[in-house]
Amino acid sequence: MNDEAGKPPLNLMITALGGVFLLLCLAAFLGWIIQGPDMLLTMAENGMSWCF
Repeated sequence: MNDEAGKPPLNLMITALGGVFLLLCLAAFLGWIIQGPDMLLTMAENGMSWCF
């Protein structure tokens, strides 16, 4: 009997997981590019408020 008939190939699963990981990294990078200046200013303002 062939037990592997209903299973997808291992290479296909690795490629799919790699694609999902790449999309998540791209979304995080784009979020940092879009929101980065606001995050930096907020952290700077909060840091300065602790100094005074």
